[in-house]
Amino acid sequence: MKNFIVRTLSGLAFTVLVIGSLFWGPVAFAAVFGFIMVVAVYEFLNITIGKTKYAANILAKAFTVVAAISLFVNMFMVSAYGAEPLYLLFTVLPIIGIFISNMYVKGFNVHEKEVVEGQERRRANGYELFPYTLGAIVYVALPFSLMSLVLFDMSGVYNGNILLSMMVMLWCTDVGAYLLGSTLGQMFGHRLFPSISPKKSWEGFFGGLICSVAGAVLLRYFGLLELSLFDAIAVGIIICIFGVLGDLVESQLKRNFGVKDSGSIMPGHGGMLDRFDGALLAFPVAIIYIIFFAA
Repeated sequence: MKNFIVRTLSGLAFTVLVIGSLFWGPVAFAAVFGFIMVVAVYEFLNITIGKTKYAANILAKAFTVVAAISLFVNMFMVSAYGAEPLYLLFTVLPIIGIFISNMYVKGFNVHEKEVVEGQERRRANGYELFPYTLGAIVYVALPFSLMSLVLFDMSGVYNGNILLSMMVMLWCTDVGAYLLGSTLGQMFGHRLFPSISPKKSWEGFFGGLICSVAGAVLLRYFGLLELSLFDAIAVGIIICIFGVLGDLVESQLKRNFGVKDSGSIMPGHGGMLDRFDGALLAFPVAIIYIIFFAA
């Protein structure tokens, strides 16, 4: 009972913080979502390249976080204040720093041999994990940075309704998937992707799809989602499909590194990467659709 109360309160506080930041204004959005992104990037790095006390590894993590912040802030400044897009080039500098810092990781310069299946190979020394620093930028920082593109209209006026609507649709997907997955899914057992997530079912997927589309239609009806009915439904479908895929992608990542939760910043919910796993794939695709295809 105590865990349920803690989980409920932390989830409620998180929801209020996210929604409040979108209604408060662009600076509040940048502060809250920028913080969430930094935490998610750090969680991703801890999962993939591990927690380390070596100065050079810490430096590589620091460069990765700085690159993520640079991408997020510059994308926000371009969208919010019409800053020159060329400022995005500054993101390249900390990325270069990642590669340079790798030279000073002692283990990366130790090259021992081992025989595997009759073939001589280099023994793993950790170097093979360093591309995950770049993966953190592409997988986590880029999707968060792209959110700024739907926060302002053509005249630069702030409006967080589209991003908020996308988040509501994602939440509707989770609710619908849970309701039908825990009932019909358990009854009929049509597993969606058992090798990655044994509990997810096709029944849950279609439950999420129905709720996401229904949420999109209601959001449009009440004026929060200013898209045509066709486009609203299309975005609802995109959010569901890629939200589920995003969940599976993160589940596969955690299974391969033997991790249950990405972090513990939210009691009862895990880390920020766990909270935004679906959004990392769903939001970029939805944003592309809204910008290039929505009427």
